[in-house]
Amino acid sequence: MSDLHDIVIPDPNCLSAASQEAKAEAVGLGKATNSLSRVLVLALMAGMQIGMGALFMTVVKSDAALSFGAAQLLCGLSFGLGLICVIVAGSELFTGNSLMVIGAMSKKFSWGSLAKNWVIVWLGNLVGSLVLVAIIYACGTWSMNGGAVGDTMVAVATSKINLSWGTIFFRGIMCNILVCLAVWMGFAGKSVIDKIFTSVFPVMAFVACGFEHCVANMFFLPMGLVAYNNGFGASVAAAADVLNLSGIVYNISAATLGNIVGGAVFVGLVYWFVYRKKAEK
Repeated sequence: MSDLHDIVIPDPNCLSAASQEAKAEAVGLGKATNSLSRVLVLALMAGMQIGMGALFMTVVKSDAALSFGAAQLLCGLSFGLGLICVIVAGSELFTGNSLMVIGAMSKKFSWGSLAKNWVIVWLGNLVGSLVLVAIIYACGTWSMNGGAVGDTMVAVATSKINLSWGTIFFRGIMCNILVCLAVWMGFAGKSVIDKIFTSVFPVMAFVACGFEHCVANMFFLPMGLVAYNNGFGASVAAAADVLNLSGIVYNISAATLGNIVGGAVFVGLVYWFVYRKKAEK
């Protein structure tokens, strides 16, 4: 009896899932063999781009007149700016690079190369996020909406740190399942519009549901700390006691590990197992 995949008619406007898997291997190989300097610069850019989406989201969230549902929906839509920039511009994002496990499993490059890429990209994303925090500090963006943007920066940061470590970890898993599904589906597209469209809804979902993205938090948390130290967030002053370097490390450590599990295991390894095995028949 024919395998289901054998009877599917290929869509000329969209890659098949098996072709997506092959493309993921090729993309991963390119990332693993790129020069350290290029990877670092592209990672820095991705950190800034995700931070721009996070800032956009913060400005939207500062409108207290929005109902909960409308706020979550609009925050998710505005945050999508970050991943759209990463996917279309070709930056190096730690969470998306979880899909490199596909190439490593197919022995296109070593696990050591994968680990090296992840470390460099994670650090580059962090540096890019902190560069953006410094720029936004100079912009004085927190004064918008009568200072409500600054208050929201503090409120968002403290709400993330005040979660239990396990909650952050599992929210990190859910976040990167959605992010890596967006990247995976983007591999199927053949145009810029395809890539944008496939990224919008997964990102909207993870933001609206309050999941944790380690690179976004590299912006949210330092930005909240800087805003708090500049007099914002008086309404959450008691909660803001946790807003310090220790609290930032606490959150980002859990989110990072959760993101790895969500992207590498629940998306990367699953689709490698299903579609790589088919390609080897």
